[in-house]
This record gives sequence, structure tokens and C-alpha cells, in this order.
Amino acid sequence: ENAADYNVDADQIVLSGFSAGGHLASLYSSLCNARSSACPAGQVLHFPFMEKGSKIFCSEVGTAFNALQDYDECFPTVLVDEATPPTILYHAGGDPIVPTSEMTGFVSALGQQGTSYEYYEVLEGGGHYLVPFSQVAAVSDGVLDSSGDYASLIERALMLPNPSCVRCDDIATPWMEDNGKTCDATTWLITNKCVDDPQWVTNGYCRSSCYDAGRGYANEVCCPPPTPPSSCTECSDDATPWMENNAKKCATSPSSIETNCNE
Repeated sequence: ENAADYNVDADQIVLSGFSAGGHLASLYSSLCNARSSACPAGQVLHFPFMEKGSKIFCSEVGTAFNALQDYDECFPTVLVDEATPPTILYHAGGDPIVPTSEMTGFVSALGQQGTSYEYYEVLEGGGHYLVPFSQVAAVSDGVLDSSGDYASLIERALMLPNPSCVRCDDIATPWMEDNGKTCDATTWLITNKCVDDPQWVTNGYCRSSCYDAGRGYANEVCCPPPTPPSSCTECSDDATPWMENNAKKCATSPSSIETNCNE
């Protein structure tokens, strides 16, 4: 709301964060709503503290966070949807704090939702810090200039395709709230209000229900509900050293499977 006072183009704001700040930046980008809270044009995340950051953010102050099991509402990997802004992600394989698996899980979620992104993983060396930018450029297949710097990642984020839709809430009117009504259960209002009522247009009431009824607000395409991430794990079938030395495979070693596995 103060963009004009500071001579800022509100459509060119990119969020960037490091470690725990990376988690907060991605969490905001996963929850922002174009009407009620300005959404960034992109995000640049440096070794974001995804899983543990989510547990900390969702925990009561003063309580142990490591044992927390239910933290999905603070976990950007689960919250990724089609409205997630273009994303640049950097990580180093030598990071002892944020494992690569958290990055690949986040990247997988971005790909599943069709979000535009670029992921730069410095495979050798590095840590929970910024390596020389030339190392990042070296793994970018020519996308990044080795003479550049980390600020150029902001420019890259702005060059990626924007989401084709926005998150639409379903905020009820004051009358609905006073009478225990919800947007999806007030057919007459949706049919007769929405884009035909200036007050509804100004306040963005029942955005999702109006859009679903073919009466959405101007220049607003609402995203469908996000596809839940897969709950399965990709499993390998790596043989034990003994199997390899004796030309055996897991699938043809039933006695070993029955005797060992969970034992």
C-alpha cells in the first residue's frame, strides 16, 4: 500500500531468504492472497530450513519442537500450489544442517503443481553458507554467468513464467456471518451478487464460490485446490554386499528377505 510513496513497483517484488529466513519466505509465498496480502513476483531461497523450520514455527513457544508430528500448515513443501510464485532454489551438497532430500522434496512439489522454478545444487563441497557464485554458475548449464553474483538470482526469478491463477478465498459478507451462512451455501446471493454488486467487487466477497459459479471477478482466475503430495516413497532394491559377492538379488533371495528386513 506504500509502494507509490517509496517509488517501488509492487509487481516486481521478490522475496529472498537464507536458512530459517528461506523457510519464512517460502511459507509467506505459500499462504499469501492477492487480495488480502500482497504476493511476491518470485522467491529466491538459499538452503531453506524447511522441515525443522516448519516444526519450530508450528510449535508453542517454550515447547520441544523436534517431536512435533503435525506441522503441515507451516510446511511449504506441502503447501505448494499452482499459485506459488516463480522460485529459485540454491543448496550445497555439503550442507550439514539442511539435507538435500528436503530440497528435492520441495522441487518435486513445485514440479507436481506446475510451478516455474530453477534449482541449483552444488554437489561437491559447500555447506550451510554461500559458496563462490562461480560454483553455482558452473552447475547451471550456462543459465548463469560465472562473473555474476547472487543478486542476479533475483533477476532470474523475475524472468520465469508467472502463475496462471491466484489463490481465492471465500470470505463471507457481514450479513452471512451474522446469520451463520457461508458462501457455498447461499446460492441466491452468488447468483445475484458477485460481479453485479459494487460492494462485493470492492471487498472480494465469496471469491472462490463466485468463480466456481462462472461469476468470478474481473481479471481473476482462481486456482483449483492443490493436488495432495504423494504419500508413497520411491523404494530401491539394493542388494547387500554378500548378495553382490554371490551374484544374488533381493527378488530372488526369499530366505534373506524373511529372516532380515525388519529384524
